Amino acid sequence: MNRPSKVEYYLNIAKVVGSRSPCTRRQLGAILVKNDGIISSGYNGSARGTLNCGKDIPCLKDVHDEAHYVSFEYCPAIHAEQNAILNAGRAGISTIGTTLFLNGGDGQSGRPCHLCRRYCIQAGIKDCWYINKDGKAIYEEVKEWIRLENRWMESKLVYK
Repeated sequence: MNRPSKVEYYLNIAKVVGSRSPCTRRQLGAILVKNDGIISSGYNGSARGTLNCGKDIPCLKDVHDEAHYVSFEYCPAIHAEQNAILNAGRAGISTIGTTLFLNGGDGQSGRPCHLCRRYCIQAGIKDCWYINKDGKAIYEEVKEWIRLENRWMESKLVYK
C-alpha cells in the first residue's frame, strides 16, 4: 500500500466532506489546514435550518432551467469554501495563513469561483489546492487571486 502525500491526503478528505452535500448538481468539499492540522471543513448546501435544495425540495436551478456554474439566481447554496470559512469563525478559529483544499464527488473541483476567491482573500487564506478537470492537483497562492481580481475589475471599467 502506498502512503498518500499530504496533498493527496487532504484532497481526499475534502472529497469525503463533499459527499455530505445534498446538492444534486455538484458536491464539493473544502477543508482549511493550518500547521498541518484541519481547523475547519465545509460543503456546499443550503443555510443551516433551511430546506435542503436537492433533497427536501427539487433543485431550484433545475426547476428554473438555470445554467450550470455561471448563474446563481435560484441557487440557495452556500459554497463549500464559504462554509469552511464561516465554520471556522463560528468556532472562533482564525483562518489567517491557512491552506484551502477543495475537491468534489466527481474527483474534480476547479479553481474556486469568483466570489469564493474574494472570501478567501478577505479571510487571509494563504494558498489553495484543488483538482482540475483532468484530475490533476493544482496549487495556487491567494496573492495571485488578488491580481486576477484587480484585472477583472479593470476589465469592467467603462468610461462614458
